[in-house]
Amino acid sequence: MNIPNILSLLRIALMPAVLLCLKEEKTLPLLILMLLAVATDYFDGFLARKLGKISSMGKILDPLADKICLDSMVFALSLWRGFPWWATGLIILRDVLILTGGLMMINKTKEIPVSNWPGKFAVTFLSAAIFLYVLNWQPWGLYLLYVSLLLILASGMLYLRTLRASHCERTSKNGK
Repeated sequence: MNIPNILSLLRIALMPAVLLCLKEEKTLPLLILMLLAVATDYFDGFLARKLGKISSMGKILDPLADKICLDSMVFALSLWRGFPWWATGLIILRDVLILTGGLMMINKTKEIPVSNWPGKFAVTFLSAAIFLYVLNWQPWGLYLLYVSLLLILASGMLYLRTLRASHCERTSKNGK
């Protein structure tokens, strides 16, 4: 277990405290914990590249930690802060589809798919929208949510195109 992977696990481990602070409306500790989670997200990737510690486990653990953190936050914000349930459903559905598609790609190609740039930007905008919902800064949180959903759509279309290209490439190699 290397330092970047430990940081990804720490991000997941922070979530119960984050959600408790959100529920109990303890805004300052919540913001501190959220900033710590964002820092672990940044530094796990930075350190993996800088130290040459990019691993198969990290390629799975980092996006999984992102999905666990973001999905639990949007669900909790829908419960307690007026985050739109329809958006929560779309975000969670997208993540389930990405996880399922990723597992299918790993199974068929033995390669771990990497996130695309619209997906990375979608996570950034969604994280910013979450911060604004925590602070009750509306309508700005909703505006950023819309931007993130457009990026999620673009990302999903690219993932589908990648899956389709991967399938076509395999079938042409196999003569099927």
